[in-house]
Amino acid sequence: MNQHIATGLVSYQDIYYESNFLDKCYFVIKRPCDCSITELHYFYLLLRKGNKVSPIDLPLKILNSDYLGFCYQNKKLVGISAIKSPTRSYLEDVHLKAGIIYTIDRPFLEIGYSFTLACFRRKGISGTLKRMLLGKVRHHQGILFSTTAIPSSQRFLMANGFHPQGNPYRGNYDNNIIYFEKEMQPGFT
Repeated sequence: MNQHIATGLVSYQDIYYESNFLDKCYFVIKRPCDCSITELHYFYLLLRKGNKVSPIDLPLKILNSDYLGFCYQNKKLVGISAIKSPTRSYLEDVHLKAGIIYTIDRPFLEIGYSFTLACFRRKGISGTLKRMLLGKVRHHQGILFSTTAIPSSQRFLMANGFHPQGNPYRGNYDNNIIYFEKEMQPGFT
């Protein structure tokens, strides 16, 4: 990672937990095949609201995820996240953009599709969903990665054993995206 680019990864804590707020939330992690059409539709709608992913083949990409995470507050979907199995071409493209050069000879999973409605941010929803998703893949033998330009997400990743790799890059929806990865061993979270 280019050491001359300030990322602000650990400079301050910006998570605010409203007392008992998370106790009022309902979190669930499911495989897409176990979700209802309504759950999948609302996941799609919330992901599109975030305006950070291409809509091309998005319903199919959601269905091909390994796990989907949902957070409801008063029966309203307010936050989502997922574990995805990236295609080889997507992974090669991300590695190229980040300036990472090595062979892709191990299984990769990606934590992504994370979005929380603006009025519910800074309350621990995204972190809770991601921790729950990490628990679902704790036996994965390979690489778990994520890309993000959001400082709070970057801090979450570093606090959970991910390491920045390569150089920050410009994506279609954000600048200064940083690629993070973590080598997974059985039982290691």
